[in-house]
Amino acid sequence: MREIVTRGTVCLDDEYGFTYCIAEIRYTEREDESFRYEISPHYSVIGLLTERDFQGIPGLDLSLRKKTYVRENIVPVFISERSPGENREDLWELLEACDMQYLNRLEWLMRTKTRYSGDGMYVRRPEDKELQVSTLDELGNRSSVISRKVLETICAGGKIVTKDFVIDDDNRKSYFELFMALYRTERAYLDGRRRDGIRKSSEYGNYKGRSRIRINKMDLVNMFYEYEAGTISGREAAHKLEISPSTFYRRYREYQGR
Repeated sequence: MREIVTRGTVCLDDEYGFTYCIAEIRYTEREDESFRYEISPHYSVIGLLTERDFQGIPGLDLSLRKKTYVRENIVPVFISERSPGENREDLWELLEACDMQYLNRLEWLMRTKTRYSGDGMYVRRPEDKELQVSTLDELGNRSSVISRKVLETICAGGKIVTKDFVIDDDNRKSYFELFMALYRTERAYLDGRRRDGIRKSSEYGNYKGRSRIRINKMDLVNMFYEYEAGTISGREAAHKLEISPSTFYRRYREYQGR
């Protein structure tokens, strides 16, 4: 029996822009119209996330620690709640927008620009996640650059191989904590220097600041109401407004002091 297999990676972004690859999805379609979903969590990556950022994959009991969760002829909750169903009235319009001829929910999730706002998770195509270097110095000439490249691979569930050590699932969290601490320290230092530079430049009248991002006031206030009610996170609100989380929180602090 002929089969068509589609593969995707479930991802989640944090406040620093690091992408955590938390699971792999394999979708198999058969010519008799039966199908199968297989979801394989990356537990070593999930262990890097706080409860605030990650509350689980909808429809899966991750406490069972299964290597693969299988759904035979059943669409997993994770897929069904963020992709169009077969009976949706505007289905063909949605498919056409993604240049698709028929409904493959997993493929649609990887092609669409629409993001599900409930938990911040999305699906992208699988990528190679191994990094091989003799020493970490090959990655850049600044500690912040090196730390970021290492963290990008760690968060993606990849393996880092050097002549002196290896980072993999067995020690992923330890190295994550080490390099995240280095990255935050370096970032705080650079942000401090930038603020000092702006302050000194302002004293001489040379810095007037960046133009404020223009946001529809009504949309912004509505997001503030939802945020205060706890029905949406700051990151989700920022995504809907098409601004950065830091800009959203800054505008919210200004709103509180109105």
